Amino acid sequence: MASGCIFYDSPQKIKIGDGMSSVTYSNWAAQWLTRKEQLVKESTFSAYSNIVVNHLVPHFGRVGLQDITEELIQSFAFHLLRDGRLDGAGGMCERSTRDIIVVLKNSLRDAMKLKLLPSAEFEIQYPNKQDRLKIKVIAKSEQQKLVQAVYLALSPRSVGIMLALYTGLRIGEVCGLKWSDIDFENKMLHVNRTVQRVYRKTLDGKGKSQIIVGPPKTRSSRREIPISAILLPVLKRIAPETSDVFFLSGTEKCVEVRTYRTFFDDFLKKNQLENINFHALRHTFATRCIEAGGDCKTVSELLGHSSVNMTLNLYVHPQIEQKRRCVELLSEIF
Repeated sequence: MASGCIFYDSPQKIKIGDGMSSVTYSNWAAQWLTRKEQLVKESTFSAYSNIVVNHLVPHFGRVGLQDITEELIQSFAFHLLRDGRLDGAGGMCERSTRDIIVVLKNSLRDAMKLKLLPSAEFEIQYPNKQDRLKIKVIAKSEQQKLVQAVYLALSPRSVGIMLALYTGLRIGEVCGLKWSDIDFENKMLHVNRTVQRVYRKTLDGKGKSQIIVGPPKTRSSRREIPISAILLPVLKRIAPETSDVFFLSGTEKCVEVRTYRTFFDDFLKKNQLENINFHALRHTFATRCIEAGGDCKTVSELLGHSSVNMTLNLYVHPQIEQKRRCVELLSEIF
């Protein structure tokens, strides 16, 4: 795709039922994004526009809306899996491929509602799934070392690591947390906002990124989490006099996710701890809750998941000891 030109056709007003055969995907995509910008969150719109600009328009831009068939979309899905990475380093993962196809389908369904398409029902097949890449659960011995390192260098940023480990907060939620969200009297933490960086490309091919402090990603993500006995005294020890400031910075300005992730990586390296992803803290929290006998429904609500199935499939992996206990129960029956 030529630089500085995202949409192949100059955006013109599409009249319902008028000249449907001449409407290209590029022309429709420009108007579809304009519609969506008024209806969805800014971060969602950013994701939509990036997918349209980087993947859909380069592939379907000059194709007429009515010429986009199931076979064409299926071929596109295989292309993404094989060669879809923008850096030229091979194929995209199945999840990213599905995300792109979902945006394509949504845009075509909206075109159908405006009678620009007779139908927009496509059934796309994917290759057999490979084993899901598991997020690492921190070993209990390594978890103890991590907590000890936090104790030896108490600060809001280091305690933020412990906070994620004992509440399951996402990194954006840690960055968005304010001291006013912590109820010391009732030993409760309220998740009210998250921080994220969004990148938006405009129709002239230029783009910019910005930091957004907004509500959590879903309704279920706005939640209350009890503060554990191990975490409460640590929070009290570093609590500032004023509460209407961000937890990590102690000011009215939040710490950006990328900055805090760098701090986390440096903290691990400085303390000679195992190199892990920040999200492993959340994964470890979920797994420890299940190991301690917590039911999946409660753990799901603590994590802010929209369904219990998400918790079971994405976060909770039985350890070998649990598997062995389960099998040994059979000997008690027979």
